[in-house]
Amino acid sequence: MRTLDIEPFILSRTEDLFILNKPHGWPTTGRTVEDDDCIQLHLIRYHGAMVWALHQLDADTSGICCFTSRKDWVQPIKTLWSHPETTKEYTAVVHGRPSWQSIDVDAPIGKDPTGQLGVHPDGKDARSHFEVIDSHNDFSLLRALISTGRTHQIRIHLQHLGHSLVGEEWYRSPPCNLHPRQALHASRLSLPTNPHFEQQIYTAPLPEDLTRLMQSLKLSTLLSH
Repeated sequence: MRTLDIEPFILSRTEDLFILNKPHGWPTTGRTVEDDDCIQLHLIRYHGAMVWALHQLDADTSGICCFTSRKDWVQPIKTLWSHPETTKEYTAVVHGRPSWQSIDVDAPIGKDPTGQLGVHPDGKDARSHFEVIDSHNDFSLLRALISTGRTHQIRIHLQHLGHSLVGEEWYRSPPCNLHPRQALHASRLSLPTNPHFEQQIYTAPLPEDLTRLMQSLKLSTLLSH
């Protein structure tokens, strides 16, 4: 059985809403509510009552992850993810030095005949924006903002641009073994005013492993918004 002291990862909590800085290596939810290999169960144990995930982060992506103790909030708040005033910002360390300073990517994501996810003309709408924060040698630090929330969207769009994530195993050939996980962190979330709470902006500090990676690659660890 895996155990996790979840309290140090709580960025903000109210009676009905939990905002976590999710550690890497933990799925947001499990196969069942009783699955101890996920953040949800450990938050349920901490809270002493049921909580529901409002969105999903990949197991090896760290950063802002939101839960509610109100089941009736789940669907209304989920609709905010596609609201034009919602900002979902990520920090990414990638291979290469982009020829652009910023770029918008509008490339649908779907499955090929083998079931592999990727950019596909018949896929679902997927839109991302990338900005270069710093570059050194053959690596770059990017800010990523997404206006849709497709599975592995940032990872797939970066592969599509030819700048896959450091530590990427699935969307890079050969897989990158320079870091034990994909170097991706959900760093900032801004939600618009809604019937449940006033506009909120949450930020999640970089985890130690990404800070060390950026230092080793001589990339700036001083991020500005």
